[in-house]
Amino acid sequence: MAKRGKSRDTLVWTVVAGLLLIGIGLYLRDRGLLKLPEPKPVAPAERAKDLAKKYPNAEVFSGPEADKKKP
Repeated sequence: MAKRGKSRDTLVWTVVAGLLLIGIGLYLRDRGLLKLPEPKPVAPAERAKDLAKKYPNAEVFSGPEADKKKP
């Protein structure tokens, strides 16, 4: 049977340690012991202004009513 090198063993243990840390972090988060920062929701009016600045030539639709054809 062929022997593995030290570098391969190091890689395996690094992956195992990383997966353990991720698992512990997820467990603590689910139990409420680890609080991660959450992004603040952006108001729709502010988001609309930001999108208008980013895409000035974009066509604007008011909603599903804009898809209906007028008789």
